[in-house]
Amino acid sequence: NVVYQDNQSAILLEKNGRRSSGKRTRHINIRYFFVTDKIENKEMTIEYCPTEDMLADIFTKPLQGSLFRKMRDRLLNIDSAHYGSLQSSQADTQECVGTGIAMGQAS
Repeated sequence: NVVYQDNQSAILLEKNGRRSSGKRTRHINIRYFFVTDKIENKEMTIEYCPTEDMLADIFTKPLQGSLFRKMRDRLLNIDSAHYGSLQSSQADTQECVGTGIAMGQAS
């Protein structure tokens, strides 16, 4: 099992356990170091994943612009190049959900 983490300090804490504790982390109770035990028993590994590639961020952070579109496309398995051409061809007409009325059209 692989756990992806974008916080390198947390990775060191998980890999080294109490040995990498500093002033701010030495108060953490030893029972919370179960991840370290799993790593030592070869039951899981921790790998660094850059924040820009962390797919879970779309569920936990308010992403803006291109980063949101990148994560959305990865989550929905959409080819960004193909989706971009479809989006530009439909840019003039935006449909209102549930009404059947297209925005920008006179009735």
